[in-house]
Amino acid sequence: MFLRHYSIALAFIILAAVGVRLAVIEKFVGLDEPISAADGLDQLDYELFAWRMASGEGYTLADGAPTARRTPGTSLLMLPMYAAFGRSLLAARVWFALLSAATCAVVAWMLERTCGRVTALVAAALLAINPGSFYYTLHLWSEPGYGLFLALATMLAVVAWRKEENWLPTALLAGVCWGCALLIRPQVVFLLPFVALTVLWLPAGQRTRAVRQLVVQCLLVGAVALPWVVRNAVVMGQPCLATVVGGMTFWGAHNKVTLTDPAWRGLWDIPDHLVDDELRHAPNEIALGDLATARAWASLRNHPSEIPTLLVAKLYRLVTPFEPTTNRAVYWSFALSWMVSAPFVAFGLWELRRRDPVLYAFLAFHLGGLVLSTLLFYGAARFRHAVEPLLMVSAAVGVMACVEYCRVRPFDVVRVLGLDSLSRRFAGRGLG
Repeated sequence: MFLRHYSIALAFIILAAVGVRLAVIEKFVGLDEPISAADGLDQLDYELFAWRMASGEGYTLADGAPTARRTPGTSLLMLPMYAAFGRSLLAARVWFALLSAATCAVVAWMLERTCGRVTALVAAALLAINPGSFYYTLHLWSEPGYGLFLALATMLAVVAWRKEENWLPTALLAGVCWGCALLIRPQVVFLLPFVALTVLWLPAGQRTRAVRQLVVQCLLVGAVALPWVVRNAVVMGQPCLATVVGGMTFWGAHNKVTLTDPAWRGLWDIPDHLVDDELRHAPNEIALGDLATARAWASLRNHPSEIPTLLVAKLYRLVTPFEPTTNRAVYWSFALSWMVSAPFVAFGLWELRRRDPVLYAFLAFHLGGLVLSTLLFYGAARFRHAVEPLLMVSAAVGVMACVEYCRVRPFDVVRVLGLDSLSRRFAGRGLG
């Protein structure tokens, strides 16, 4: 009976999540309205590449030139909608809303076994209404797809580790999901150092098992990414995941402005006065990416004394509730949701160490990777929101732990105060 009620409740939460996302899109953007460059340049590329592939032009720019300036995962997610419905932004936006809402089911499944169905439903509900989750469906950005595949990969990797036998099919599926996440946002690679350190720390028997599962999953990640890397080697002249976005992001985070201006320190910015003719007339994308990377390293060499302050500023930008934006609705929704959820995220992580050490380890990997990518590039709420499904897993555990600790019966008060022996003494004298 409870299973049926649980399934109905989870379905209701997922439907509510879809409704929230579609309502927000219609209110602030319009389900079928054209994409605006003011809402971010990323989505312009994602949408264009999806349409070019759907119309048989391949992964190319508007002029027909092949490109690899971004990884293809987000455009590939959009491709089925464009192939089925034409260049319909309505279909693309509804599809991204569905992907984001489906992540609510994944976080529930992640917690159901070890933390109970009530905690699972709480996690799904928190994600359903979290601005850091639904905001990115407004603008066809990479977060909805990345969050879904990251959560799926994590859940499947945890399940595979728990299986003493017949773990291979689950590990294979986890590897595929890790690979899809990589093609959407390559930042997933920053988990690997923490996974490797943990594997080395494990006892010998568990280490062998962990290495086997890690190798299987990494091979599947390679299999998913290999066609794209080979394509770039043949078409672009260099085997890579992306040609431009990594270098430009690195330079945008490490230039004279972001190193010396307190208003921009720890963020990303490339002012117009830094873009010269050498950059504008770079012979190809590979040269442009390499040039941007070289300028970033030159900036760091020229400002060595600013680096410690810069690193602190990056971490501050990552964790602060106050995201720099002129959109006050976004500013306050991000700020309030993070201020409310952050204590529960921290408390939930502490509780997971005891309740589910395996899931705790994987969440710790993600947080370590998040910090590492921030230190290498820059700090922003968007990086934190990319792992929002996993943060809400931890927050749900924290919420339910607080509820449990607050359910204090009178006898518990007596016991905690050390008065239980006194109570028994009075009871023995007929006074209890």
